[in-house]
Amino acid sequence: MISPKKIHHGSQVLHKMLHVLVADDSAITRDVIRRGIQAHKNEHYLDVTFVADGAEALKILKSKKIDLAFIDIQMPGLSGPQLVSQLPRTLSKECLTIAMSGRLDERSESVLKKFGVYHFMKKPFRSQDVADAFMNYIVMTKTTRILVVDDSATMRKLTKKVLGKSRFCFDVLEADSARAALQSIVVERPDIILTDFHMPEFDGLELAGMIRSVSERIGIYMMSTNDTDHLERSAAFVGISGFLKKPFTADDIDCLMHERLGLETPEFGKTRPMFTFLEQPFIEPSFIEPSFIEPPVESNQIFL
Repeated sequence: MISPKKIHHGSQVLHKMLHVLVADDSAITRDVIRRGIQAHKNEHYLDVTFVADGAEALKILKSKKIDLAFIDIQMPGLSGPQLVSQLPRTLSKECLTIAMSGRLDERSESVLKKFGVYHFMKKPFRSQDVADAFMNYIVMTKTTRILVVDDSATMRKLTKKVLGKSRFCFDVLEADSARAALQSIVVERPDIILTDFHMPEFDGLELAGMIRSVSERIGIYMMSTNDTDHLERSAAFVGISGFLKKPFTADDIDCLMHERLGLETPEFGKTRPMFTFLEQPFIEPSFIEPSFIEPPVESNQIFL
């Protein structure tokens, strides 16, 4: 069970109130969502607002910061796509949004993706589906301690910037060498390591091998500009969790985190294997008729 999110303020510890908006003109759907959210009422402080009109939903989004929004695509006042297109100009521009409908046409899907809607739930759905979606949000907002290992200060800065654009929350640590990374692992105990391959003294593969010899818990992901199957296969062999080819984006980080945390891939989320060689189709070897196989040449030499 994940504890309620907390904010430290001086010597006091305050639980964060989660603000949820449910916008749907169907009373039945609103009730299904209400029951799904209530499954977590004992673990989190919740402020849930229900509206049946898109225009009213926009007023709520403008008046206070919403953390999680369930938005119906077909509503009076403003449709779901019209509503989410207004999100960037509201206090709730960073809220995680889940769209809902009995069907999803291409035009609506295009708008929802453009404005960063996270997921689509097809009606009818169950209250358990809502409870699962809510728990995904809680897991995504739980802070993950991540160590960025790169001998280039510029690359560490760029990587930190990409992490800041992810939907997930990170406490970012930095190390400029494998030795510094090993020291940080002992002291800081990161959950995930992003390590460059090319580094002086010890490269990323050697660092991963040293980490894996003492810990299976830490997620290790390698960053490199190299585009070779050989490097990725070597990374997989030493126990690295995945490979990120530079330059990568926040969508790649989100994909990595969904896989790492075992979360269902959202409808509008990017999908990618942790290693690109896993994308390559298997080609069966050609079958050669025995009659075409030449007999071996006799020789007195022995090859060891």
